[in-house]
Amino acid sequence: MKAFLIAWKDTLTRFRDWKALAGMLAAPLLISALIGLAFGNLDSSEAPIEDIPVVLVNADEGQLGLVYEEALGSEGLADLLTLEAMSDLEAAKRRIEDGELRAVVYIPPGFSASLIPAADATDFEFGAVTVQVFTDPAAGISPFILKSIVEQISAGLNGALLAGQVSAAQVAQQAALLGPAMADLGQVLAEELTADNFNVEQPRLGLELVETGEASQPFDVYAFFVPGMAVFFLMFSMFDGSRSILLEQTRGTLPRLMTTPTPTGEIILGKMGGTFLSGLLQFAILVLASTYLFDISWGSSPLGVATIMVLTVFAAAGLGALLTTFARNENQASIIASAVSLTFGALGGSFFPASSLTGVVDIASKLTINRWAMEGFTKLTAGGAGFSEILPEAGILAIIGLVTFILALRGFKRRFVI
Repeated sequence: MKAFLIAWKDTLTRFRDWKALAGMLAAPLLISALIGLAFGNLDSSEAPIEDIPVVLVNADEGQLGLVYEEALGSEGLADLLTLEAMSDLEAAKRRIEDGELRAVVYIPPGFSASLIPAADATDFEFGAVTVQVFTDPAAGISPFILKSIVEQISAGLNGALLAGQVSAAQVAQQAALLGPAMADLGQVLAEELTADNFNVEQPRLGLELVETGEASQPFDVYAFFVPGMAVFFLMFSMFDGSRSILLEQTRGTLPRLMTTPTPTGEIILGKMGGTFLSGLLQFAILVLASTYLFDISWGSSPLGVATIMVLTVFAAAGLGALLTTFARNENQASIIASAVSLTFGALGGSFFPASSLTGVVDIASKLTINRWAMEGFTKLTAGGAGFSEILPEAGILAIIGLVTFILALRGFKRRFVI
């Protein structure tokens, strides 16, 4: 009971300090607002415009299907496209839905046969065929790039097919009509080809752009940066709260408190609990304020948001207290707190998605509280995850908080035993 009273007293003291409130609440909201105004909504699902993963499903038995295969796999497009061949269209479309591909180009069966008459054909009728491009609806740019490339290939084939129909044999058949009136050659040929159901003004190839799966909502920059800034400034607040224990020791208020009948362990627990409680209120206010100020959706799982929030504060408060036990005085604790907070913010994804990190940097990122907090919040705000899906991140944060709190409590008790 006394530990709770100490914690509540310290929390009220911090929230009565307008300078502390500026750092805990105003700064993260202001920075998030400025970033949101500067960048607006971004599409995080779109990969860089290079190495776009594309699959070609060529079901054609003739030569024209190979034209698309050779063109899409040409050296000139090697940096732009990563082409793969598959025979199963449905399997390829499922890979789009799973996020592995950006597009599938489909050449239907009988493609060449519908456009090129056989050598012994006497009564050939041209058929209209369509090349299909299945795309990821969550991608913003790559579908238009693929559509443009396939359109150029189709336009080239259309031109070749038109030219191929104006053959010497067809001109010879019109010799009696032509005579010296060579100026009417174009009209005569057009009439002849039209009579054979070939419209010279209409291409024989069509292109259909098909979106596969459900389109995702545009990436909301506020939904990323508000949690990022909240976690970033929370680290400073938690370290500063723990540093205040050393400040009270220097001023003599903590030793006087320890002369009372209240056990030292309960006093230290109350001090650490005050840091945790103030951090919890800080984060809760930021969640509520950002919801109304920036119209942020924190996802469909309030329990998930509350869980990640509580465990993030728990882990940050525990780490702040543990690092404080190694500091000789409040000034040294302040230096350690600033260095760790800035490093964790840079590595942990408070400023950019940490999922893009690789190698040693990615391993270092996974050692930070920010990384697991941001992955949990991102799943909830951007991915629409449910409670069960954030349990891995919640578990890691809980372990960090539990271990650091126990070690910090033992460290403080050894330090302040009188």
